[in-house]
Amino acid sequence: MEGQTSPDQIIHDIGGCGRYQIRMSVIVHVMKTIVCFTIMSMIIMSATPPWWCEDKNALLMNNITSCKQIENGSEVTVCPAKSCYGVNTTKCSSFAFGSRMKTIVSEFNLVCERDYIPSTIMTLQLAGVLAGNVLAGQTADLIGRKPPFFASIVLITLANLVGFLSVNWIMFGVARLFVGMGAGFFLTTQYSLLSEFSLSKWRVWIIGFPSWPIEQCVLALCAWLIQDWRYLQLMIAIMGVPCLFAWFVIPESFRWYIAHDKPEKARAIIEKVAVYNGRPDFDVSEHLVKPEGKSDRKYTFIDLFRSKKLIKISVLSSFNWVGLGLISYGISYGVQSLSGNLYLNFFLFALTGIPSKAIALWLQNKFGRRSTSILCYTIVAISGFVVGIVQTIDAPNKDSLTNGFALLAHTGIATAWGPVQTMTIELYPTVIRNIAFGSLSVTGRIGAMVGPQLVYLNAHVPGLLYYACAAASVLCVIGSFGLPETMDANLSDKIGEKRGHLIKENGSQVV
Repeated sequence: MEGQTSPDQIIHDIGGCGRYQIRMSVIVHVMKTIVCFTIMSMIIMSATPPWWCEDKNALLMNNITSCKQIENGSEVTVCPAKSCYGVNTTKCSSFAFGSRMKTIVSEFNLVCERDYIPSTIMTLQLAGVLAGNVLAGQTADLIGRKPPFFASIVLITLANLVGFLSVNWIMFGVARLFVGMGAGFFLTTQYSLLSEFSLSKWRVWIIGFPSWPIEQCVLALCAWLIQDWRYLQLMIAIMGVPCLFAWFVIPESFRWYIAHDKPEKARAIIEKVAVYNGRPDFDVSEHLVKPEGKSDRKYTFIDLFRSKKLIKISVLSSFNWVGLGLISYGISYGVQSLSGNLYLNFFLFALTGIPSKAIALWLQNKFGRRSTSILCYTIVAISGFVVGIVQTIDAPNKDSLTNGFALLAHTGIATAWGPVQTMTIELYPTVIRNIAFGSLSVTGRIGAMVGPQLVYLNAHVPGLLYYACAAASVLCVIGSFGLPETMDANLSDKIGEKRGHLIKENGSQVV
């Protein structure tokens, strides 16, 4: 639009990464705690404690006379007989669980012929995330980022409360479907909302800051202290209530208003940001021009394929997102089957994400988003093949090698989220950015839905999970080479719009 100052120039003029942007980013990342707790708690809540058939005849048949042993300094009942059948191959009528950890498995007896249910509920939860990605992607570009963003908090809070009150695994599974939908709403809108208030240099910090692994570490501690799946959900539901008050602090994206030709509403937000950042003299009227004779066009999924360039970007980006989903959720849920203490393994897997994501921030600004993602997927491919081989042969130190390289693969994929998400935000214009992010997230959730099933199958076909993760990583590396680099790039606002000059934090411009 002639006479219109680019939104990136406006952001620079009102303080760049100022106090307002910092406050907004901190609030959103803190709010993300309930999303992290909600999604990742399923790993704890669906774990299978030590169990055995409680049928007395079955115990005598297996010649077991003592079920007592010491665990964490206290005597507990633990029988090693994981037999689903009693005398004369009759099905076991009752089960006992030998740990103070209460999960849906011990609550609803999800063992033997019902052992597929936990992984199915995980997939159901991820199907909810997929549905949330679709709905939020379209909604956020039609009516704005803010409504679906806060709808996610309401949905997560209510669904966790329903999960707490569940009387059977079916009710719990339905609750997890809506929990996933709420998480999909949040994850689809959060980065677009934050990135549209920032310049290129700081977008990697906004998207790549390791809040998720930090929150997962805290979750590991909370789960270890609570050790009850019901009260874990109740805690998350209570945490959601104060998040709703952020409605009065977090604004709508002013870039969304500009892209949809609503400069008056954008002006009010820009003036508020300028005052908070110490730029009260900024005259926004000189930078925004009211459009004449233009209508607010509505964009849809079809617009992601409007040109050959967009087709190429959308197809190749989908490879990366499928890899993110399949590998992340496959390896994360697979932590249940690793040797050692579940809570400690869960904590260590989260802990490795903190330094790796911090390193990725520097790599993205130094070498680019594409190069960083290629490096991450290469690490996952090598580690995945090693674990797959180790699990299929009788190797010395098998457990240590499996845990070590599985941890390395998890570190690689946890690091890859930052550059892939940043590239996605930067490759698409504002009018279809959330549609693109939501649609690509859908492909990621399709991969994620396969992940828990691979965990289940890996128990019957050792190595299958990690071979699949390694193969997916190789495809991601190949696809990434075809994507353009977006480092130091302005965000475009409309389809076909030239990016113009790149605004850096010090105000300088480069072509």
